[in-house]
Amino acid sequence: MKTLTKILLALVLFFVVLGVAGGAILGIFFDPNEYKTEIEKAALDNAGIELKIGGEIGWSVYPWLGLELNQLNLRYAGKAQLASLEQAQLAVSIPALFSGQVKMQSLQVNGLDLSLQQDKSGNNWSGDQAKQPESDTATDSADSSKAAPLAIDIESVVISDANIRYNDKLSGSQFILSRFNMNSGRIALQQYFPAELSFHAEQLGADGKTIQIASDTRLKANFLLDIEKQHYQVNGLDAIFDLSGALLPKPMQLKLHSDIEADLEPQQAVIKNLAIEIDDLELSGDLQLKNFAKPQLSGELAIAEFDPKKLLKALGQPEIETTDPDVLRRVSLSTKLAGTTDSISLNPLSLKLDDTRFNGSIGYGLTSGALKLKLKGDAIDADRYLPPQPEQTEAAKSEQSASGPAAKGERYSKQPVIPVEPLKALNLDADLALGKLKVNKMDLSQLQLEVSAKNGLVNARRINADMYGGTIRNSATLDVRKTPVRISGTKDIRNIQIGDVLKDLMDKDMVTGNLSAKSDISAEGRSVYDIVHSMNGTASVQMKDGVLKDIDIAYTVCEGMNKISAFGINPEPVDRSTPFANLSASTKIVNGVVNNPDLKANLDAMVLNGKGSIDLPKESLDYRLGLIIEENLFKQSCSINNKIEGIEWPVNCKGGFDDDPAKMCRPDLSGFKDAFKQKAKAELKDKYGDKVESKKTELKEKKTELKDKLKEKLGGEEKAKELLKGLF
Repeated sequence: MKTLTKILLALVLFFVVLGVAGGAILGIFFDPNEYKTEIEKAALDNAGIELKIGGEIGWSVYPWLGLELNQLNLRYAGKAQLASLEQAQLAVSIPALFSGQVKMQSLQVNGLDLSLQQDKSGNNWSGDQAKQPESDTATDSADSSKAAPLAIDIESVVISDANIRYNDKLSGSQFILSRFNMNSGRIALQQYFPAELSFHAEQLGADGKTIQIASDTRLKANFLLDIEKQHYQVNGLDAIFDLSGALLPKPMQLKLHSDIEADLEPQQAVIKNLAIEIDDLELSGDLQLKNFAKPQLSGELAIAEFDPKKLLKALGQPEIETTDPDVLRRVSLSTKLAGTTDSISLNPLSLKLDDTRFNGSIGYGLTSGALKLKLKGDAIDADRYLPPQPEQTEAAKSEQSASGPAAKGERYSKQPVIPVEPLKALNLDADLALGKLKVNKMDLSQLQLEVSAKNGLVNARRINADMYGGTIRNSATLDVRKTPVRISGTKDIRNIQIGDVLKDLMDKDMVTGNLSAKSDISAEGRSVYDIVHSMNGTASVQMKDGVLKDIDIAYTVCEGMNKISAFGINPEPVDRSTPFANLSASTKIVNGVVNNPDLKANLDAMVLNGKGSIDLPKESLDYRLGLIIEENLFKQSCSINNKIEGIEWPVNCKGGFDDDPAKMCRPDLSGFKDAFKQKAKAELKDKYGDKVESKKTELKEKKTELKDKLKEKLGGEEKAKELLKGLF
């Protein structure tokens, strides 16, 4: 047995020595450079690749099967150059291969230049399909699944100065990856190994010159490869992207950290401990991807509180000026993310803006472009976010007035203000609500906006709010599907305390009352000019239980009548307010002309009537007001008799919008004259009515008697006619 063992060991030693000696002899006497032409021909015949080996081919046989290639160029026949390579080196351990292992020395690739091009004739990275060897995919898959995985052990991988260019001439997009460098530690399966890489990437514009966005990237992480279980991990990924380009306002830096785990067999990947930093903005979260064929994304994302004004300044954007400089300083967000290749949603979503919190959801269709919003906020003071009002000098105000629409002769612009194409493309379904809102010093509550837009039809079904003891219920539609564009809207205002509104809006205590109004108006066109000229509809207004403060109409009437000396009025103001029980008016609008036939206000013991029209296209008005005193309330405010009771005091207001209002309205003197005549006749009838009628009857009887006597003297009626005829 010992002799047999010695013989076997001797045979093994003999074959080892023979292999080493044979490899050494093969390396000495066989020069692969002598076969460059045959190698290039084989590449062309078998793969359709035009291979040019410009440098030396170096190799070794034992114990490392090594290969060194220099100055390679390759392309598919009849196509643009695909790749070039300065140098590549690899060495595989032959003894390790005998034991089912792939053990390699450092794999080095230097000066790789890969150029990928796409145009209408095809691309340069795939050859003639007719020359491609046929393969049995099912058989290959079966064989690969049965084959035991090789144990890979590589000292390191070094890739230096690699460049990749992708040029899609069909879409006009170009992508360049340059200065790509990679260094890894020892690579072994089912063991973590470190790796670092860096590169410069550019996305060019359609002109092929403008850099839309560029990134200098540095990355390092620990990697794990389990080919047998198809399990891969990246731990402690740290990446820095220095970004620049035309799409960015200024250069910026993005930092990324995460842990990534992927399992190919169940088709799922997980990104944990995700953290992204861009200046003052920090995003964190965890994401999960399932079903690579039909991806399903889920996870949680959060944006830590940041200062939007500070971020915009860091990004080189103009500063947002607000009335309150302390707003737009704190914004944060948290949400759950879900998505597919067709859509993405954030639900639930929590957004905080300074002291205001919004809750709801956002959904977006990646293929349809449909945006769905549902947000509800608690309270916000919008006045704090408005831009500050600049202080204007009197000269600036005069200049602004002189440059207004009236000065230019064009009050209503003919320039389109409704963007048709963007509205046709808009696909929106929004439901927005807010508990409390302060805007223009007014307080509103329970606001609701419900609007949908699709295929050019924008329908705001609800534009609602509660304010000052009353409600506002509005709706509007905008239809841009046809020409001309159609606009319509309804308004329903009920029981708003108008005095409180004016106090907050204008800081003036002018009037009190309960205001209600309705309107139903439509128009056509895209410009203000078209809308004004095509406006049609109806509107009505009613105000109850009101008081006009600081305006005593009774005293004002007395003061005005004091100029008529015949009445000897001596006004003495008592109360500087005018109560009214009811004010109402209705209008009909036809092509921009607003007609009001029935303005009526019961002002204490007076009645104010009005009728007329406002012509918006012609920028003019023609309106008549009439005041009727129903009883002698002047006993409370001035000394006057009751002769003016029941008389309508008319005032005509007529002129253009730019006329002096003080000169636009004048008393109708003819109306005063007629009113006094009627009043005088009425008073005479009341006082002397019976006597006047008796006198008229007596005169009539005497006239008849004289006529009869004259006929007798002339010889009868026929004779009298003949005499008169001859006379004339």
